[in-house]
Amino acid sequence: MVASQATEAQLKELQGLHNELEKALANRERFFEINEAFHMRLLEIANNRWRDQMVADLRKVMKLNRHNSLLKSGRIEESLAEHRAIMGALTRRDAPGAMQTMQTHFKNGLEAAT
Repeated sequence: MVASQATEAQLKELQGLHNELEKALANRERFFEINEAFHMRLLEIANNRWRDQMVADLRKVMKLNRHNSLLKSGRIEESLAEHRAIMGALTRRDAPGAMQTMQTHFKNGLEAAT
């Protein structure tokens, strides 16, 4: 949805959040905070209230595990690389690519949290 429907301003906003993630690589707390903002902004841009509520409920349950997953050795760097791939697909307006990279990002995050 975001790859095909986001405005140029929204994509620039996402790119700005991603740039902040790049700078926060050495600060796990800041990385986690910006990561959360990035994902929430994606949901806002997609503008699907049902999905927003479902994800908000899941985030409440997963928040601690998600935070711990970023503490695993190498996971922040992997997550950042996944974000680069997501931003690349969004910028190219490659909806199937964005969906695939997001699914990979979620899968890898879940694996790191277990």
